[in-house]
Amino acid sequence: MLLQDRMNRLFEDATVRRTPVDAQVSDDIEAAEWYPMADVYDRDGEYLIYVDLPGIDRSALEITIDDNRLTIKGTRAAAETSKARTERPTGRFLRTFSVPGSVDQQSIQATYKDGVLEVRLPKRKEEVSKRIEIKVS
Repeated sequence: MLLQDRMNRLFEDATVRRTPVDAQVSDDIEAAEWYPMADVYDRDGEYLIYVDLPGIDRSALEITIDDNRLTIKGTRAAAETSKARTERPTGRFLRTFSVPGSVDQQSIQATYKDGVLEVRLPKRKEEVSKRIEIKVS
C-alpha cells in the first residue's frame, strides 16, 4: 500500500496546476514529455550529477542555472515513424536540481560522453577561521 500511496502522490504532484508564481517552472514541467534518470553524489570538494541521455545530440542539450536551480532540458527526436514497439521516450525532457548555496556557480562544468551528461558543481573554498588574541589596553 505504501508504494501505491507514493505513486498516487507523484501523479498528483505532476498533474496539479501550479500557482502563477510558479508559472514558468510549471510551464516547463507540463511541456516535458519525459524525465531522464539521474544520480547525485556529494564529494568532498564538489557535487556530481550524472544524467542518462542516450541518443541525445549534444546540440539538443540546454543547461542553465537560475536562482539556485539547475535546469537540464532538451529534446530526443523520434528515430522513425513506423515502429513495431516503442519503449524509449521521445520528445521534450526536463530535470531540475536545487543547488546549495555552498556551490561556486561560476565554476560549474558539464561534459557529455557516451550518452551520459556529467555536471560538476564545485563547492566554494571555505576560509578556516583563525584564533586571534586581542589585547586589552
